[in-house]
Amino acid sequence: MDLLWKLLISNAAIAGGLFMLVLLFRRWIKNPALLHMLLLLVLIKLITPPVWQPRITLLSPGTGASVSPVETAPATDGTGLLAENESNANTELNAFNSLRKRMQETSKGSSPATITETRSETSTAETSIEIPVSKPAWYLRLAATFTARGWTWTSFLFLIWTLGTVICCFIAALRIFRFQRLLKLARPASAALQQRAGALGTRIGLESAPQVVLLPGAISPLLWAFCCKARIILPERLLAELDEAERDTLLLHELAHYRRGDHWVRLIELATTALYWWYPVVWWVRREIRLTEEACCDAWVTQTEPDKRRAYAEVLVKATGFVSQAQRIPVATGIGSARILEQRLTSIMCDTLQHTISRRGKFLLATIALLLLSLAPLPGTSQAETKVAEKPDQLPSVEEILDGYRDNIQRLLPMEMTYQVLIKENMNCINNDRQRVKEAELISTLKHTDLKTEDGKVVYNAEQFAIVVGSTLRDAEFLKSNLTANQVKSRLAGWVSERSFFWSDGKSFQRRWPNNLKDSELDLTPRKLTQVALPHYFKSIDVLSAIKGATPPYRVWFGTSSSFPQGQGRITDNFNRVISHKTRAPLAVSQFQWDEKQDWQNLDYFMTRSADQYKIIGWKKHEGCRTIVLDGCFTPIHEQTGLRNRYRIWVDPERGFLPLRMEMTDVNAQGQAVREVYRHLEVEQIDQFADSYYPVKIHFQNYTVDSPGIQKQNEKIREEKLDPQSLAPLPLVPGRREIWTVTSFTANKPMEQDELAWEFPQGAVYTNDLDGNKYVAGRPKQLPLPASPPPALPPGTPAPPLQVKSWLDGNSQSLEALRGKVVFLLFIDGIQETDYSQIPADMEKPLAQMRKFMKAFHSKYSKKGVVFLEVHPPGTEADKIRAFHQFRQFETPAAIDLASQNGGKTNILYDGANLDLNFLVIGRDGHIASTQQSLENEQGELYFYYVANKLSIPIHDDENISEEETMNNGMRIMEYIVSEQLDKALAIEKE
Repeated sequence: MDLLWKLLISNAAIAGGLFMLVLLFRRWIKNPALLHMLLLLVLIKLITPPVWQPRITLLSPGTGASVSPVETAPATDGTGLLAENESNANTELNAFNSLRKRMQETSKGSSPATITETRSETSTAETSIEIPVSKPAWYLRLAATFTARGWTWTSFLFLIWTLGTVICCFIAALRIFRFQRLLKLARPASAALQQRAGALGTRIGLESAPQVVLLPGAISPLLWAFCCKARIILPERLLAELDEAERDTLLLHELAHYRRGDHWVRLIELATTALYWWYPVVWWVRREIRLTEEACCDAWVTQTEPDKRRAYAEVLVKATGFVSQAQRIPVATGIGSARILEQRLTSIMCDTLQHTISRRGKFLLATIALLLLSLAPLPGTSQAETKVAEKPDQLPSVEEILDGYRDNIQRLLPMEMTYQVLIKENMNCINNDRQRVKEAELISTLKHTDLKTEDGKVVYNAEQFAIVVGSTLRDAEFLKSNLTANQVKSRLAGWVSERSFFWSDGKSFQRRWPNNLKDSELDLTPRKLTQVALPHYFKSIDVLSAIKGATPPYRVWFGTSSSFPQGQGRITDNFNRVISHKTRAPLAVSQFQWDEKQDWQNLDYFMTRSADQYKIIGWKKHEGCRTIVLDGCFTPIHEQTGLRNRYRIWVDPERGFLPLRMEMTDVNAQGQAVREVYRHLEVEQIDQFADSYYPVKIHFQNYTVDSPGIQKQNEKIREEKLDPQSLAPLPLVPGRREIWTVTSFTANKPMEQDELAWEFPQGAVYTNDLDGNKYVAGRPKQLPLPASPPPALPPGTPAPPLQVKSWLDGNSQSLEALRGKVVFLLFIDGIQETDYSQIPADMEKPLAQMRKFMKAFHSKYSKKGVVFLEVHPPGTEADKIRAFHQFRQFETPAAIDLASQNGGKTNILYDGANLDLNFLVIGRDGHIASTQQSLENEQGELYFYYVANKLSIPIHDDENISEEETMNNGMRIMEYIVSEQLDKALAIEKE
């Protein structure tokens, strides 16, 4: 009996340990066939005797307790017979009594020494029985019953176990008997259906298929093989509802069960359940085995009939819906439970399932079976490897770490993925923006002479200060637009800033992303990028292909726009021309030697530098993982500050040497941190693909200043008149965070060459940086487009002669003749199409306002000696020009431009294009002093903000301001800017 208990406990412990290991590692076991075999080993272990038996003592005594008479021989009377006061029952009760007494005394806090002393005082022989009077009546009756019947507690447990086994076997037999009676109603399937089953069985490696029989009633399709040849049993009514494809997949499913031998697994389940009905692991394993069997059969079906995935999914829905309630038929293999139907349907339609075990998996199974089924040692916890790994001299070198990182990613290549970037902000970001708006408002009230260095020197001159103020005000306007109630709510909730497809083989890569991020339904996964097949797809996406060894290596598609309805692209050998399209996917370019500057979000930059740029710090625990900490300094020491960036990296040696965390700070020449961490990233999830690992979720965290804290500190300085240098700087606080998440990933996925080196769609305009020309895709011989017009003349250029057809008053005007005067040259278009005698009512007021402005401006600077000239485009009638002069109530010398291929010759000569309205100021020396285009660049925009602030004109959209006031404000700003340019030109004396 003792040997039996030891066997049961030993097998249960080992099987339970193995099952826990399977559960622990099941997320990395993607092959259901391998998982099924591991689970089956758990059941087999329960019914196989071990060679080596561990010493397991049921109800073993503790320190100072009486030794059980099972292990100590009872006292005899000298003849070898038991003394009159000794019996097996007494000795068993003595053991139980001692155990109960020890438990009672232990609960009172007695020490082992006390227990031993007490036992010695109350017992003079090891086998004597001492039953205190205080024992309850139920205990005395139970002990008397045990003594009278000669039972032991082991016998009692054995009785319960046997009773449970009998009940389990009885229930199973009853259900089998009922089902056997039901089978009498079955009839053989038609010859055609049987032949179809045979044909399908041949496709999955069966020499002969089991008999197919039909059964009336609501029963699940199943495989039956108890005390008879295996049969596939199908419900008649369900079969009548299925089409040919659904019948095929249903038959394939049951044939797959037969091919795998799942009907033999039912017998093993029956045996283990009968013996271990009390062990929860058995029921759990049985459930998991059924689930993995269904996954394996799903894989057989989908790989044998890949075009019938939908039909198979539909037959599963029909089959599970056909049965009103769960059926419990022992040793029958059905079609699966409805509880996991949704999960199975998802896998069938979306996943690539496996039903076979690789050689590596078979070797693993053989090794486990050899160790557990024959030797079966109890699981132990060895610290040897951990102790060795934690020794400082066992740390791998930098070269080994970097090689491990590269080897891990190499096993995944070629890889493809889709990912998205989610940006979230918090109130620290909002408060910081509000503070920056306040600072901008303060700066706008200053003069350029207010900003001085410690030695009293003015930092900016007037022009530089105007640009600084304009830049600050422009940024403030942008910040204000993002500080409305709705925008703040949106920023706190987060938004998707990027959604892309990415593929790489370590030498080339391709990235695709939607033109419109809101188009969440757009499929970015691989498809043939051909000129004819998918022109609509080209309109919706941008594409970047980088092909190592190609000439040129980079091919970019920018999508379509209103200016380029057929789309536009570029082919180039300069990655800087496409740098805005660089991927943020980490680990995708670990082997590339591109010349571009890597972004800090790209893990490859930090794990592919030369080994001498790293320093190993040592082992350190991070989120429960044992990691190696590295310091990397990849930038030179700054000449002025003497500082450089330092990246501290936590590397996981157990998962491909992937970084789990990275922190960025500044250090001095001695490597000491002089600044707190101001940026870090955290790898939140790593998934295993085959024998490699890839981070599928990365959290990038930026830090920002504590604006409310700084404000309070400044108030304290003012109130208490403190020295700012005496206060410690406030620490940074978390700011914007970006969450990079992989939404799909496939390892070892090649891409066709014609898909990587795709062609531009028909009619698309693209630039070839190798020759500097633009081309139209699909045109014969790729003829270049007409040459681009010359650039506009910049300020400082000598003004060329005016090449006009005629002057309105007949008096020719020459810039040479006007040397010594300031000339305001104006190009005007649109006069020919306008009837100034019939102005629309809604335009009368704005035009009158503009006329008043132009008349006053002309009068003011005519008196200062400025010469106004205007040039109209070719084809403008003289009468139209006179009508325009009459409408605006003043005249200036006007000319009609000479015609050229692209428009007015003088207009193109000065402006580089045929502009509708443009002005230039020509100085006294005959050189261009300023142009309208020079005021429309970025500096001109900043100056616009500066002038608006100086004139106290609001430049943000305000619903309370009328169109008339808006127009008046715009003209006031332009008048100030143009007047300033004219005044500067007038101030310069003639050479």
